[in-house]
Amino acid sequence: MKGYLNCKTFTLSALALLMSHNSVAQIVNGDFEQWNGNVPAGWQVIDSGISLAPSSTQVKSGGLAAEVLVSTSTQSNTDLLQTVHVEQGKSYDFSVSVFHTEGNLKARLVADGYQGYSDNLKPQQWQDISFNYTATTTKDIQVGLRFYDVSGFDGTEVVYVDHFRPTDSTAIPQPPTDPVEPPTDPVDPPAGTEDLEAYYQAAEGKTGFALKTALHNIIRQHNSQGYTAIWELVKQADLDNYYEKDGSILDMYSENPSDSDAVTFTKVTNQCGQYSKEGDCYNREHSFPKSWFGGKVEPMNSDGHHLFATDGYVNAKRSNWPFGEVGSVTYTSSNGSKLGQAKAALGFNGTVFEPVDEFKGDFARAYFYIATRYENEIASWEGNTTNSDAVLDGTNTTVFEPWLLAMLKRWHTNDPVSQKELDRNQSVYKFQGNRNPFVDHPEFVTAIWGN
Repeated sequence: MKGYLNCKTFTLSALALLMSHNSVAQIVNGDFEQWNGNVPAGWQVIDSGISLAPSSTQVKSGGLAAEVLVSTSTQSNTDLLQTVHVEQGKSYDFSVSVFHTEGNLKARLVADGYQGYSDNLKPQQWQDISFNYTATTTKDIQVGLRFYDVSGFDGTEVVYVDHFRPTDSTAIPQPPTDPVEPPTDPVDPPAGTEDLEAYYQAAEGKTGFALKTALHNIIRQHNSQGYTAIWELVKQADLDNYYEKDGSILDMYSENPSDSDAVTFTKVTNQCGQYSKEGDCYNREHSFPKSWFGGKVEPMNSDGHHLFATDGYVNAKRSNWPFGEVGSVTYTSSNGSKLGQAKAALGFNGTVFEPVDEFKGDFARAYFYIATRYENEIASWEGNTTNSDAVLDGTNTTVFEPWLLAMLKRWHTNDPVSQKELDRNQSVYKFQGNRNPFVDHPEFVTAIWGN
């Protein structure tokens, strides 16, 4: 490639595509809406000089685009490719939208060979590369992109890619959109939720990470009341009207769902305070530890959807350890919550805290809320602590490491939404003006992250 300093490319694995009746060659996931971590669903990145991530910063269509970081590395001769089927004598219009951030790279369309280039002298705008292809024989061809460094390239540059056409949205299995099976004992919707359909209207019809972004846009503008005000929230939202039904503080680290409680807290009277043993006082627990998001940072520090009343002593034992499933126990609270070494099957080697089964779904849905509400910030939290690194994958899409995501989905499924959660969701909504979508619509979990 005379006149070019280097070539950076990435490759798609060949796919057997579903074809339409008029034999239109289809590009799978051309809008880059479906991702597995930092890899677009159905695509394989194999060039060390290329890294991809889903992005909503620059979008041509849908909710996401592919952010392609081209960096200096060893040259390779691979391309961004996809295999499609064409039929003899038929014509096909291939096109893709490209957004250059600096203009020191060129993108070249591939359609059974190299075709037109993007104009690198038009940065900070979307432009289309297109080519009309006529098949001379019936065969499979490669379609995609190739990137070239040009004079002025400083070693790294971002290019956004979107709207590869024509697409076949049925070629990638979509997450299920049917509601999950209701619990055996159906729960009643909390008062004041008659307008939920309107509340979530902007998310209607979306799946995958496009749905997650739509939900983020719905819930992101909540009215933070400050950390001190959480005392007011929990004395209303975290009362036991479901087990002993005695109006005491419902602490998920000490509440015994099937027997009388060994610990009972009176609201306000037993606020922490000093403690030396379980039962001394109750605190305001960040179920998603505040050290993971950087400390006393608002609005995360006072977001009622992940702050719960908990026993101060047990809360200190939990510390900022990840939630998990314990194999070797070092501490057990009065209701059976455990701290200890993770069991081998979990896929994580370290200390974890395991709440009782009755409340595992509650915590899982709080985490899915955090992943969605703080979509624009959470990718940067991975390096804050050793434990945040253990649970976060550094993306704003899947968000969680595979071991934790699998466990949270399992907890969500095995412990369905309860009346307690529905009522609490409504209380937090009144308190700060936004909702936890995964309590209102449990099916959103699989619609975004799959089964």
